[in-house]
Amino acid sequence: METNRVKERFVPASGKEIDLRKLFSTIKNKLLLIVLLTGAITVLGIMYNSQSEPNVYSSSSRVMIAATNDMMSTVRALVREPIVLDQVIEDLGLNATAGQLRSQIRVDSVEQSLITVISVADTNPDRAADIANAVVTVYRSVAAETLGISSIRLLTSAVPEPSPINEKSNTIVYVAFVVGLILSLSLAFLLESLDDSIRTEHDIESTLGINMLGQISKIKSGHARIHTKKTKQAIIRSETIGS
Repeated sequence: METNRVKERFVPASGKEIDLRKLFSTIKNKLLLIVLLTGAITVLGIMYNSQSEPNVYSSSSRVMIAATNDMMSTVRALVREPIVLDQVIEDLGLNATAGQLRSQIRVDSVEQSLITVISVADTNPDRAADIANAVVTVYRSVAAETLGISSIRLLTSAVPEPSPINEKSNTIVYVAFVVGLILSLSLAFLLESLDDSIRTEHDIESTLGINMLGQISKIKSGHARIHTKKTKQAIIRSETIGS
C-alpha cells in the first residue's frame, strides 16, 4: 500500500508534494469542460486565420533595355509613371487610380545586366499577368515616343502564377489551440480547488489525515424494501409463536 502511494506522488525540488492521482482525476472529471473550451478557442483561431488578408499573386515580365548607364535609371523609372499607368488602366478597364496601380508594380534590375524585371501583385492571378503584360506593351511605346528609345526588347511575357506570395500560415491556429488548452486546464484545476466536497476514500484520507478501515456498500432501494419487508414478517411470526 505504501509503495503505491509513493508511485502516485511526486515531490519536486520545492518540497511540496504533488498528488498525480488527484491531477489525473481532475482532468478526467473536467474532461468535457477542457475539450469544449479548447475546441471553442481553436475554432476562433481558425475563423480569424481564414478572415485575414486575401491571397496575393505576383506575375513578372522580363525585358532587355539597351541604354547607356546615364539613361538606364530614367528609362526604368518610366515604367511606374502616370503616362504609362493611365493608358494601362484605360486599356484594361481597371477600377483603380494611377497611384493605386503604382503600388502594385515593382521594377527590379538583374545585377550587372541589361535585363529588367517588371512584377505586378494582385489578388487575382490572371489580372496580375494581364497588367504586367499591358505595362510592358505601353511602356515600350511610351519610351519610344518620349525618350526616343526603341531598343526595349520583350524577353518573357507574364503568366498567371497559381501560388500566392503571401501564403497563409497555421501558426495562429496552433497558438489558439495551446492557449485554449492552458486556459481550460487552469479553469479545471481552479474549479476543483474551490470544490470542498468529499467524494472518494482518498478525499477523506487527505482531508482528515486518517486511514479508512472500511466502507459501507450502497444498497439499492429495491433490495432495502425487500429486506425491510422480510424483517417485519419475521417479527410478526415471532410474536405469533410467542402468543
